[in-house]
Amino acid sequence: MVTIVDVARYASVSKSTVSLVINNSPLVKEETRQKVEDAIKTLGYVCNNNARGLRTKETKCLGLIIAIENNIVQTYDYNYETGLYSYNITNGIPVGLEGTDYGLITERYCPAEAKGVLPQAIHNGRVDGVFLVGNLFEQSFISEIKMRGLPVVVLGTDFAQVDSVNADVIQGTYVETKHLLETGHKRIAYINCPQIYKSSADRLKGFRKACDEFAESVENHWEVFCPQNTGEGGYEAVKQLWESGIRPDGIATANEPIALGVMRYLYGENIHIPDDISLVSYEASILGGYTSPALTTVNIHKEHMGEIAAQLLLKRIENPERPYETKVVAPDLVVRDSVKKRLP
Repeated sequence: MVTIVDVARYASVSKSTVSLVINNSPLVKEETRQKVEDAIKTLGYVCNNNARGLRTKETKCLGLIIAIENNIVQTYDYNYETGLYSYNITNGIPVGLEGTDYGLITERYCPAEAKGVLPQAIHNGRVDGVFLVGNLFEQSFISEIKMRGLPVVVLGTDFAQVDSVNADVIQGTYVETKHLLETGHKRIAYINCPQIYKSSADRLKGFRKACDEFAESVENHWEVFCPQNTGEGGYEAVKQLWESGIRPDGIATANEPIALGVMRYLYGENIHIPDDISLVSYEASILGGYTSPALTTVNIHKEHMGEIAAQLLLKRIENPERPYETKVVAPDLVVRDSVKKRLP
């Protein structure tokens, strides 16, 4: 194996000079830098980041901690959390890390069941910084990580004294609700995620904002929370509505897995989308385009959120004292086939 000593000897420079070149130090003369780079190329030297990490206390790994509602998985049926939110965000993070030496360690973490125990990647000191994905973290959890000196970026909500990237949840829910109202729906229901998610309150604000704006044409509106953030949760929520005698002509949901649960219930009751009832969702994913009819939904650009988060974490690692930033990504509506324009 070629070592840094071999490169130094071949280039007739010191070991420390080779190290400066590898780390892009401006202290090295251009002529010397070229000699060292030629030696590296000729000898086929590859920098040992693990060994460098032992010296610098850097791991060159970043932790991606994904909040989950519970750890119990009995089947792969529609009672299972799809994880598409975190999956799509994860696809964007490597784009923001492009050109760096950083890799990712991903860990699913259930705050409700953790009993104060930190994720293993953090507890074992295996990462140089942390992405926190989801709405289930508490301020005390964030503070515990910061006490360890780890840079943090939160995705999906925001906290004091930490960088964050968020979708505009109020605006996104407003957009999906407004679409129903603009297409002539007068009796609309909102199927929200469970109240344990911090975003559920903002979703209600967006729904109510649209209803207030169209107050003259809205005959009635209803709000219901899912028992779980899954397709089964959506199924149970709309079943609750229907069995209580409520008959909306349009439904908006907090995400696509919930929307699929709604579709499943309506299908079983022989209620047709969009002829009998329209359906619009939020947080676009691959699911929306696969359904029949294809779902009209709100795209919150999760991959872009991941890219922004990576850039923020890199800046925080480079400069720990810089002012904290909160980035909000604007949503837009993806119109498909699940909403029908009603007659005036």
